[in-house]
Amino acid sequence: MEADPVIFTQHMTRKQTAEAINRVMERFPLILDILGQLGKSPIPASGDDDLRRGCERACTAILADLAKIPAAPVGKASKAEEVARSWLIGDACSRLIDPTQLERMQQFIDSILDRARM
Repeated sequence: MEADPVIFTQHMTRKQTAEAINRVMERFPLILDILGQLGKSPIPASGDDDLRRGCERACTAILADLAKIPAAPVGKASKAEEVARSWLIGDACSRLIDPTQLERMQQFIDSILDRARM
């Protein structure tokens, strides 16, 4: 089953932009959970590599979706923006996600939310 596509427009409010980031990042905690569980097993099971590759592809899909979100306009920061900025904070992210992908996700989020301040 395919998820509903997220539609982005050039005329989104700052809050709507942050909410769009949050929708794209919704599956990120699941990716962290799967990778964390895989890392706990002392003996790899069959299919573990497939799960890891699936998580990598999911992160790549997140990057592709983040790239489609237009920059946030100038405006007052919202609770949704705070949430959007917090997705990649934490030890689990740096331990479990490829550093290059993690850095790229952070760059996209910062670019989307901070462009209006430049």
